[in-house]
Amino acid sequence: MSVLLNEVRDSIHIVTLNRPEVLNAWNPELSLALHQALRDFADDPNRRVCIITGSGPFFSAGLDLKNPPKDEAPLAMPNLSVPCDKPILVAVEGGAIGYASVLCQLADMVFAGRSAYFLYPEAKLGLFQGLMGGFTGRLQYKGGLQWLMTGEKISAERAREIGLVNETVDDGQALARALSVAERIAANAPLVVQAMKSIALGMLNKGPIEANFQLNQKLARIMSSEDGAEGLASFREKRPARFQGK
Repeated sequence: MSVLLNEVRDSIHIVTLNRPEVLNAWNPELSLALHQALRDFADDPNRRVCIITGSGPFFSAGLDLKNPPKDEAPLAMPNLSVPCDKPILVAVEGGAIGYASVLCQLADMVFAGRSAYFLYPEAKLGLFQGLMGGFTGRLQYKGGLQWLMTGEKISAERAREIGLVNETVDDGQALARALSVAERIAANAPLVVQAMKSIALGMLNKGPIEANFQLNQKLARIMSSEDGAEGLASFREKRPARFQGK
């Protein structure tokens, strides 16, 4: 069974996290599959809007603690590793925990069932990877800070009040509402929609990890490259380097 389902309805790309037996928790395979789905969406000019949702009654429990992703998880975040000027929406039912809440923060719009909740527990765990550090560009400062510092779950309605969620709807209707909004967006002039997102995202205040993510990825690739190993070897062996661009 595929950990991720992809469906294209006209110009709308629907991505479904498909590990309902573990509440759609992220393992390395799911993280890489979601990254690829975001790349496919960004690269296809016929796809105008993307919606990310979860299989079953629960959006996502965040990282799979039995098989957690390592460097793969940030790659699956919208508007982070894959440059994209097309809108990415999220439909949440049940709950969004940890990395699933980060995904909601970094996405462009979020629609949630009224019984849904959002939980970011790192303050209680003594862990912090910093991706939520740029929350002030997307969430209300005081409300967002209270949510993150207490590590307490908040309702979908409270999430709407602090800017994490666009709208709350009847339970079971989050995807339908996201689709309705996506259809309206997809019917509009794509170049205008893309320019709107590009300008808005460019003006958004970002945390240091988010702002420097792509540069850090490039530097990491250089440090682990074959050319890097060749450069060190040539220095030790006192010979000209034979770089291959790999």
